[in-house]
Amino acid sequence: MYMLRTEIRKLGGLICFLFVMLAIQAQQYTVTGGNGVPYLLENPGNRIRVYLVYGMDNVEISYTSSSTNHQWYRYKQKALDREPVPCEQNGETSVVRNIEEDAGYYVEDPASGLNGWYVWIIDYSKYAFNVESITVKGNCDGFWLEGSPTVPVMYYYTPTGNRITVKREFNVAYQTLEWSEDNNYFSPKNVQRSLTEGPYSTKINDNETIPLCDTEVTLSGDQFAKHFGIEKSITSDTYQAVAVEVHVDTTFIMDNAENMTAGDGEYISAPATVTFRAYANDPVATLYTWKIYRSDQENGIENPLVEYRDEEIDYTFTEKGDYTAVATVSNATGECEAVSNSIEIKIAESELQIPNAFSPGTTPGINDEFRVAYKSLVTYKCWIFNRWGVQMYHSTNPAEGWDGKKGGKYVAPGVYFYVIDAVGSDGIKYNKKGSINILRPKKIDDEIIEQ
Repeated sequence: MYMLRTEIRKLGGLICFLFVMLAIQAQQYTVTGGNGVPYLLENPGNRIRVYLVYGMDNVEISYTSSSTNHQWYRYKQKALDREPVPCEQNGETSVVRNIEEDAGYYVEDPASGLNGWYVWIIDYSKYAFNVESITVKGNCDGFWLEGSPTVPVMYYYTPTGNRITVKREFNVAYQTLEWSEDNNYFSPKNVQRSLTEGPYSTKINDNETIPLCDTEVTLSGDQFAKHFGIEKSITSDTYQAVAVEVHVDTTFIMDNAENMTAGDGEYISAPATVTFRAYANDPVATLYTWKIYRSDQENGIENPLVEYRDEEIDYTFTEKGDYTAVATVSNATGECEAVSNSIEIKIAESELQIPNAFSPGTTPGINDEFRVAYKSLVTYKCWIFNRWGVQMYHSTNPAEGWDGKKGGKYVAPGVYFYVIDAVGSDGIKYNKKGSINILRPKKIDDEIIEQ
């Protein structure tokens, strides 16, 4: 029984709430007159509706509620400093005429209690956007507009006396460049930006919309002028862009031989030639600088290994270690500068492993060549001799292998001797001497039998 009474009370409270809400919704202000349809701004927190009209001709406010006795009031700065206003009552609707601009109106209605709304009237025709000229100003991180005449400020007072500025929205249109990561290319991009803090007080400094090319700027607005069909626009002279942006790309030129052992993780084998390419918003960007430094050494960035003034450079890494390459671009005056993302290059330590046997001519593709396994060798010399000291093979490229032939003929099976001199990226010197066995049947049609 107790639970039933509780549920009934909850239901009764909900019904009362719905009746109150319906009564409030039944109370309605309507503003008509002027040229066109008035523009409505609502401020629910202060229970005030701001109507912008274009001209005060025939402007009137009507109010409808369940009550038939409406008392109207007008205020200039706060509702407590009100003055009564005559109205025409017709049943549940009353109308006020001879409206004053920049004033608040409300009805003291028993049906609304303390939940009544207020109305503020602004004659927009006196605040219309009438720009005559604009100038574009900018620096490295954005641009802004200067214009004349200044844009007049519109405001209203809440019932408690708080002054609130009406925000005007303007549109700015111009052109910039957009980077394509897939194509490594800057392409034109049209930009539309909305300014809500005034056309002459907002700096546009979003990295994605800074002008990266010379462009005209068109200013139009505001939203109220657009609503009334009187929107105006003006276009500036060509703005000379100063901001710069840079992107980088790399191409690695190095051995990918089967006998080159892989580096550890991100490390690559030396010698490694890398092509570094910088892309910037030409012709605004005019000066390119590449720096390469050791990132594994203290003060490496202050002491670059090389510094090139070009868009594209080639550099060969021959020493073990960690390196960083970075590009910087600037405009013609040098006032604006952009630094690229860092490119990390890691060169592996050296390694050299020498086989002791191979079988040319018998198992094609399987251990049929003499090849060292190596990593990060910056110099390499290899000689192979027979037991009488006759040179069978010579190479300066560790990626190459000896196929067991001399003069186009296979040499005889048996023991041969190698001499290898090499230097690694880590400075290690390899002076290797040893024997290599050629394994296969005694006679092949095109072999040379060495006695």
